[in-house]
Amino acid sequence: MSSLDLISMGIKSLWRRKLRTFLTILGVVIGTSSIIVMLSLGFGMSETFKAQISEMGSLNIITVHQGYYGGYNEPGVRNKKQAELDNKAIAKFSKLDGVEAVTPVVETNGKLVDGKYTAYISIRGVDPSNMEKFDFKLADGRLLRNEDELSVVYGGEVKNMFNNENSRYGSYKEPNIDLMKDKIIFTFDMEYGSKKRGPSIEVNNQKKPDYKTYKLKPVGLLAEGDWEKGYYAYMPIDQVKKLIQEKNKAEGNKISAEEKKRQRGFQQALIYVPDINKVTEVQNQLKDMGYNARSLTDYLESMKKTSGVIQAILGGIGAVSLLVAAIGITNTMVMSIYERTKEIGVMKVIGASLRDIKRLFLFESGMIGLLGGVVGVGLSGGLSFLLNKLAPSLGDYVGTGGNTKISIIPIWLIFAAIGFATFIGLISGYYPAKRAMNLSALEAIKTE
Repeated sequence: MSSLDLISMGIKSLWRRKLRTFLTILGVVIGTSSIIVMLSLGFGMSETFKAQISEMGSLNIITVHQGYYGGYNEPGVRNKKQAELDNKAIAKFSKLDGVEAVTPVVETNGKLVDGKYTAYISIRGVDPSNMEKFDFKLADGRLLRNEDELSVVYGGEVKNMFNNENSRYGSYKEPNIDLMKDKIIFTFDMEYGSKKRGPSIEVNNQKKPDYKTYKLKPVGLLAEGDWEKGYYAYMPIDQVKKLIQEKNKAEGNKISAEEKKRQRGFQQALIYVPDINKVTEVQNQLKDMGYNARSLTDYLESMKKTSGVIQAILGGIGAVSLLVAAIGITNTMVMSIYERTKEIGVMKVIGASLRDIKRLFLFESGMIGLLGGVVGVGLSGGLSFLLNKLAPSLGDYVGTGGNTKISIIPIWLIFAAIGFATFIGLISGYYPAKRAMNLSALEAIKTE
């Protein structure tokens, strides 16, 4: 029997029992769409996690801190050696596979004064030549240059840090601060501009330090929304080192040889890895070298594991529906055997092989699975579209803020779902097909 004859007979058989075929296919449609929609919610959750972490900073940047004797790099794992974070270390980092840029970071704390408004801030010294690589997104102005002196790039959230500390009841009004135009002063004197300034009392025969004031030159303002960079001001690293030296001089600090050695190093370093898939690998290499290394991918990996568990649960719920549909296909095909016993007997008598009979029943069950899979994909696509349309209003409840799709269906999932539904149909039809093959031709013909 030719394949075309088998296909024709199978389609006619399914069409003769339209209602039963429709209901069986409907079961597959519900099962397939359930699995796709459930998994799509899991994929949407993963993207939401990624978007939320990206708001905190770049996933391609690793922050490195110096390792310490007696400290712990990871819970329960004691550091074997102290790793110095100096120029040699920076050179070593830049040679690691996958690393594109490295910048050392020196940090100091001080006070910004803009008229009656003040803000306590950390100033970070970075390598101006590498700022573009480290995802410094500008809202205004430009990034730092090597030749800049007392030039500063403000984080996007710095303007919100100002308040009137001399106000009797505190400042509840948002200060009118223009970081790019106002003449802002920086000082290490934390009481500068305060009416509550304490008296100049000698402590250990030392007067209060006579700190300098510095008129900063704003050259750039970072975009808002980056939590990792938004609350700092940035200057060239050499300039920040100079400020620290002047602070130490004002305080009359007698620096030990050990402290001098430490100050020649850096508080931290930033490493840019363009391939996000290599971030964890580079991070592990840094830890093996004795440094404390962290990145936002640590949080992402943790969230991915959580998302994977939720996806498995959601997929399992959808799979139950498809299992019920598979039982429905088996039931339909078994009933078809009872109704077509005589037809099967005649086919055997006129020369149809057992293989042809098996192929006929497998074709019918596979067709039910295929049609159910195709329609199920279409239905799940519509449901996914509807969920994403409702996402802005549901954003506060699902944590997307309306900016991320809550249901994402990858192309591979569409083809996988159709293939899986067809496979389920074939598996479900295998037992009925074997049963049809084993029917006695003589007994089948006698059956009315």
